[in-house]
Amino acid sequence: MAANEVQKAQFKRGYAWPNPAFPFRVLFEGHKCRVFVIDNLSHNWQWMEKWKNGIRETDFFFIRVGWHQDAAMIANGVAMLDEFGLNKDNFFVLANSDEERRGFMDVGIESEIVNANAWIDTDTMSILNVEKHYDAIYVGRLVAFKRHYLASKVENLAIVAGNAHRPEVVSPPRNIYLNNGPLTQPEVALKINQSKVGLILSESEGACKASSEYLLCGIPVVSTPSTGGRDAWYNEYNSIVCEADEDAIADAVRYFINNPRDPEIIRSDHLAIARGFRRTFIDIFHKVIRRFEEDSVDAESFLEKNRIKNLRLSQKPDFETIFGTSQ
Repeated sequence: MAANEVQKAQFKRGYAWPNPAFPFRVLFEGHKCRVFVIDNLSHNWQWMEKWKNGIRETDFFFIRVGWHQDAAMIANGVAMLDEFGLNKDNFFVLANSDEERRGFMDVGIESEIVNANAWIDTDTMSILNVEKHYDAIYVGRLVAFKRHYLASKVENLAIVAGNAHRPEVVSPPRNIYLNNGPLTQPEVALKINQSKVGLILSESEGACKASSEYLLCGIPVVSTPSTGGRDAWYNEYNSIVCEADEDAIADAVRYFINNPRDPEIIRSDHLAIARGFRRTFIDIFHKVIRRFEEDSVDAESFLEKNRIKNLRLSQKPDFETIFGTSQ
């Protein structure tokens, strides 16, 4: 097999979004440029291969990181851009951690830390005046990498499990609450507020939305060491990062029960960090539209006027309208 065929085979083995309703949005469409937001660069090869000839020289792509980008995923994304002849200067990665930022910078793709959890709906995920029913809660799909078994020694455990997209569904540990169907976001917020501590036990994933949802609802987090960027929101007051051991997890939960935290402090700390990340994104977006001479557009007022509260949208894009006839 020729070298270019090997490269193509390698990047095409990468994950692709499994259905047409995947994260994609046209963030800005001006007279001289268009700005898009997509998730996880290497996950987009399928649609990019089909519509690559409709991507303009003045199209710019922000890459929102939904999953931890290790060296293999970064190399996969770069190989895709090279194969399709796309300009790496028109891609910018909104990394969740400095490790990811450096990884993309090392291969020639601009990046800055703009943690994905800065865009969580803070109106829904908020502090509620409700009674506590659970010592701890784990919001996470019942799949192996979430490592629910590490909570097996936690008393009065609540589990909120979303739909599993992977086949290796696992049995939950002993609990006093497990949802028997999908919950709405307000229902998830209620369960979090009824809990004293939030658990996040995976070794590697993305920024981990549930982790920040706990903090926005004012409860502290017990986490294992991790890669992916969720620790960007942690401090000595709002979290304990302990070894991946059942006894250590249970001890950390008991510590927070015996040493309760002020929910308002936990939430306000998260909001302050989120404002910083959002400010960074506004500044980057400003530079992008100025690069293409969209002088009449003010980035901050545009984002506010258009109520851009969440960069990620799961919708089926009309690729033919956006990029023209496929090649």
